[in-house]
Amino acid sequence: FPLALLLLLPGLAGVATARADWRDVPYKDIAKMPMGLAAVDPGHVFSYAFLVRSKTAGAALPADLQLRVLAAGVVTPLPVQPDGKVELPIRQDWVDAGAVLQVNLPKDRVSLGLAFTPRTPPGTRMRYGRLAECAPVMERGIAQMAGMMRFLAPKVRSFSLRFDAPGRQSLTLVHPGGKRASFATDASGVLKLPWNADWAESVVELSAPLKGIEPVLK
Repeated sequence: FPLALLLLLPGLAGVATARADWRDVPYKDIAKMPMGLAAVDPGHVFSYAFLVRSKTAGAALPADLQLRVLAAGVVTPLPVQPDGKVELPIRQDWVDAGAVLQVNLPKDRVSLGLAFTPRTPPGTRMRYGRLAECAPVMERGIAQMAGMMRFLAPKVRSFSLRFDAPGRQSLTLVHPGGKRASFATDASGVLKLPWNADWAESVVELSAPLKGIEPVLK
């Protein structure tokens, strides 16, 4: 899906089945990433969504799909929207209680994941630091998750920009000394912009407002 970072939850593939019809997913494995994001993103640059997808490409979600959380003996049903989004509360008390997310379908029918989407700056003129505000947040989050292995973790290298207008679009970067650099959309309508923290005070001029921005990791 465009304009978002999807993290499929690997721990969901091998969970044990607690009942014949339901499989259990440790709630803490889902909650730890949104909780970690909250710790490094006080400005709420990113939003997140818990998603369910059919394993059959292009197919709608199974009509019999059900999700629920079991915490301290209490079952909380989780409605699934037609687009696969699920309103999943992130609660420390559920983590402490050893809660589980229960899914009534096997892993070969549906996949579960988290999508993290950076906010899109409005307008056509802004500081590069404002346009690229998601990069430092993501780097802090990656460092926190990676811990001692952060030197092996991926880093933000660039951004993919999509415009809210058809046709060829462009971006001009004006550095404080007056030097200019220009970038344009490719054949797929995406503009690739490098990530450079030293450009924070440079001015970005866009040919049209943006539809979305996606950090690219390598």
